Amino acid sequence: MAAIPSLPVAPPAPRHPLDFRFGAQGPKARTVLVYGNCQTPYLARMLSALDDLNDDYRFVAALNHAQPGDAQALPVADEDMKNVALLLRQHEMAPGNPALAAIEARLPPGCPVITFPSYLLNCLWPFECAEPRERHDPAYPTWKRYPTGDLVALEIAETGLSGPIAVAAYMDLSARRMPDLQRRLEDDLDLMRLFDAHCDVRLADHVAANFRDQHMFWTRGHMSAAAMRELARRVADQARRVIGGQAQRAELCLDAAMDFDGMGGVQTPVHPLVADALKLSYCPPERTYQWVTQRWTFYEYIERYIAYDTSW
Repeated sequence: MAAIPSLPVAPPAPRHPLDFRFGAQGPKARTVLVYGNCQTPYLARMLSALDDLNDDYRFVAALNHAQPGDAQALPVADEDMKNVALLLRQHEMAPGNPALAAIEARLPPGCPVITFPSYLLNCLWPFECAEPRERHDPAYPTWKRYPTGDLVALEIAETGLSGPIAVAAYMDLSARRMPDLQRRLEDDLDLMRLFDAHCDVRLADHVAANFRDQHMFWTRGHMSAAAMRELARRVADQARRVIGGQAQRAELCLDAAMDFDGMGGVQTPVHPLVADALKLSYCPPERTYQWVTQRWTFYEYIERYIAYDTSW
């Protein structure tokens, strides 16, 4: 009788928010570097759930950007660069990132590299901007209570309006300012296809086929667990020639690693007119979105954002 394969288990969560090392931790473990934006720690953690690889591997996420308060991206520890078996590198639009150069200079000769794209769909939030308002807020010392801005809402805030009247003014002005969302969508998908053309892994087809019916994008760069699982599956398919493993087992392992809902604790609400224009089935006007400890409709969110409400 054939042995029944053991059930895969989810990898442990990091002990610290910036502890981006997952998988085997023994002295003989080899390193798989996962370089890129804020999606890469989640990708590294999901890949570390693969339990039928051809060696012991630790999966180390290396961010391509600095954290708040830092001047540069965190360097990869020397111990994690001693025995690098593979670099999984996220495609970047602009060349010459010093964070990548620092890693490439320390790679062993002939180290294989597999490239993958970033998820992107900016058309979901056509008025998004950097949040310019600075508030002393001890509860949010690193990231602001409202980490991204809304250009139209900021204009309404400048008028001094608040409450339902402010929301009504926002809805009127945003309707008049709404860009051609179909054109924006095609631009985003074309950009993802361009990313794909530079990568071993492709994602544009998955986004185009699923973004209307799945809440894939929690924010402009933060994804649902299901979206990250699909990226991990596609990366694992390409990485198999280096680190081994079986596709059927990978499906089970990645399922076990989906013990989280998505990246972070914020889901940026989608404007009802955007949802209607893009035919997003997952976000009717009454839908509530997670915002740290709260759940708000779009209208509740925009009222609080205009006022920069800190009562929650």
